[in-house]
Amino acid sequence: IRLTLRSAIANSASLTAAKISLAFAASGARNLALFTLYISANIGEDYLPVKPTLYSAKKGAQQAHEAIRPTDPDLTPDDIRQFLSDEQYKLYDLVWRRFVACQMAAAQWDTTAVEIEAKTSIGPCRYRATGRVLVFDGFTKIWRTSSNDPYLPVMKTGDRVRTVDIKASGHFTKPPARYTEASLVKALEKEGIGRPSTYASIITTIQDRKYVEKIDRKFHATDIGEVVTDKLCEFFPRVMDIAFTRHMEDQLDKIEEQHIDWQGVLGEFYGPFKENLDKAAEDMKHAKAETTPSEYECPKCGKEMVYRFGKNGRFLSCSAYPECKFACPCDREGKMIKEAESEHKCPECGKPMMHKLGRFGPFLGCSDYPTCKTILNVDKDGNVLPPKPPPEPTGIKCYKCKSGELVIRQSKKGPFMGCNKFPRCRTIVSVKQIDNLKKLQAEGTWPPETREQADILLGRKKTVKKTTKKTAKKTAKKTAAKASKKS
Repeated sequence: IRLTLRSAIANSASLTAAKISLAFAASGARNLALFTLYISANIGEDYLPVKPTLYSAKKGAQQAHEAIRPTDPDLTPDDIRQFLSDEQYKLYDLVWRRFVACQMAAAQWDTTAVEIEAKTSIGPCRYRATGRVLVFDGFTKIWRTSSNDPYLPVMKTGDRVRTVDIKASGHFTKPPARYTEASLVKALEKEGIGRPSTYASIITTIQDRKYVEKIDRKFHATDIGEVVTDKLCEFFPRVMDIAFTRHMEDQLDKIEEQHIDWQGVLGEFYGPFKENLDKAAEDMKHAKAETTPSEYECPKCGKEMVYRFGKNGRFLSCSAYPECKFACPCDREGKMIKEAESEHKCPECGKPMMHKLGRFGPFLGCSDYPTCKTILNVDKDGNVLPPKPPPEPTGIKCYKCKSGELVIRQSKKGPFMGCNKFPRCRTIVSVKQIDNLKKLQAEGTWPPETREQADILLGRKKTVKKTTKKTAKKTAKKTAAKASKKS
């Protein structure tokens, strides 16, 4: 729910501004008695707890703000609906019901097991059902809850039942569901790893480093993520242990709160970590040097194919490499992705073009690779994209290498001028300078002898770093220290 909705209702004095740092949501309410009176007068005396309900903060909670709550329980959602938009009404209704419910008595259930006996031609058959029966609704009167336990009606021994429907169903054990962002945060909270302020950065980091990818809002481990995890678990088992991570989180909290010896905590960690680090430097084998057998045979030489790990992830390669250089991509499950022949012919040699998959997506490559290295880019629908236009010469000399000339190239952001000796020379000049440079070259002042002179002619401004007072003091201290050592 967007914060702007909450701000709009807060401005109308129906919700708190949520800027007071308190440990308890309920105890922070100045007019807690108003909620007690409202429950007693409008819902019933039975729905009041013996004592006001207070909620203690969880361990590790940062408690930045008080919970958002209604300013007056008498302002029910239905009473002020005419003053709110649909979104504001839904938000206020959610906050109002939740806060009032947290001050009501608990619901009471009876866990019940029912045995039903049916007489059949082969003898009596017994069916057993378990569930719960609602005795007192309590806070669920205004805040409905869900449960996996089925609700059972009130029954007594000897009641006769009738058959409504009979269904035969089988149940199979399912693997654990993949993590989503929400379920991963819950798992981190349960294990005591991280803090609310670090959950977002943790989820962002594992995606930025390509350890996981999100498919249908669920996290899937990538090849590089599995390899990194296996290597770390092999050589740094203590660091990868969840219990150790939880212990380190607790120790850091104690350093902040109880002022325990931080040097001792670091020594406890760094000693074993240094040993593991030295061992990993000696014994850890690079992932690209490892191979895993596969069930496929090389279509060129007939020898076994193996899984290798490259910069783009896992792929299949012939075990006779480098004698046989056949390789092909594989999918997430390790199945070979066979290259299919396309309807297009190579514009260079005339041989069929094959559908291939690279780091930037699908493309068409010549079937005579590596003899012919022609490629054609395709769009999302598989249609061949027109080739990029060749660089347009300008006749302007490059000021860096002095031997090349600037040419006009095309990019996603538009045209620009670059050296025709690329990639040996990576000079880039704005295309807006073309007329100015032609004029300077005709006058004999282009190309200049130094880069500084070129920057002046191109009107480039050098960025000067601002020196703060702290940086100046540090520089002065370092200079004084060096002078004292020399003396």
